[in-house]
Amino acid sequence: MIQNVLSRIGGISLYGVVSICIFVAVFVAVVAWILTRRGSYLKSMRELPLEEDLPAQTDCNLLSPARHE
Repeated sequence: MIQNVLSRIGGISLYGVVSICIFVAVFVAVVAWILTRRGSYLKSMRELPLEEDLPAQTDCNLLSPARHE
């Protein structure tokens, strides 16, 4: 069916069929990946933007200029 529809559009030929097949494969893979995630993982990702910012752990040497004593 898809090949019949795309073959009637001028200049698409095989590239259209291949691109739709790749799109459908990626779409199905993403949907399958989402459906197989655990509830705890989804809950932690859902609440991630609401968490308090943790203090940044930076190296003091990067913030202050080098001292030669």
